[in-house]
Amino acid sequence: MDEARPLVYLVYGLPKSGRRKIIFDLIEGGISLAEKVLYFQPEDTAACSFDEQIVTLKNVEVLPWKLEENKITHGKISAAAEKIIFLAPDASDPADCAEALKSWAEHNQCQVARLITVVHCSFLIKQPKALAWFEACIHFSDIVLLSRREGVENKWIKDFEDTYKRACNPARFLLVKKDRVTNPPEVLDPQARRRSLYFDELIPLEEDEFDDAEKPDDTKPDIYIHRLESGQRAKPIPDIKKLLNEIT
Repeated sequence: MDEARPLVYLVYGLPKSGRRKIIFDLIEGGISLAEKVLYFQPEDTAACSFDEQIVTLKNVEVLPWKLEENKITHGKISAAAEKIIFLAPDASDPADCAEALKSWAEHNQCQVARLITVVHCSFLIKQPKALAWFEACIHFSDIVLLSRREGVENKWIKDFEDTYKRACNPARFLLVKKDRVTNPPEVLDPQARRRSLYFDELIPLEEDEFDDAEKPDDTKPDIYIHRLESGQRAKPIPDIKKLLNEIT
């Protein structure tokens, strides 16, 4: 990884999952005050008490942003930064966010460091139909933070983690306690651990070198990013917005 390029992070998740408290914790506990941080907050996100606390951090500049047609739009950046953190719009399509992030990072000569999924565990138990949405987020993520575990049995947590371990998903699964992570620098470590190879440089191959079924994973299009001739995603991600009324 090119340390001279700004490192970019994206945090997936749902409303009331504690994401902004976690972001505050990551910046305060994992980033030096000498490093400038750009924090991009979605324009349509409801206000949160930790918005003000993030603003008070001396090394942070907060900018609103929007996801429009798989592109990131935002206002003018006043100064260069070493670390850049995007809070994904609430319940947005994970593939759209990933596609927009890659394009933005390449255009701005930045390095995608890590994608992070904050899992609202109690919501997922109430709404198991939301699992497909979380699976897509986790597909792109290096770190999975298990949050809002009030009333959630340890067995459910273990079974959830074991499902991804059996699938050989390399992401780190970490518990969130009181909206804090145990080791912020570990979460921000830019070493890639995601299953998706979408942000990696793919190996060029001759068209007839392999049959389609035999092509290595690092030469195939990402299963969530790939589009059909119609323009639709080959593996569409369910819209989770209809389920959000269950969040407390």
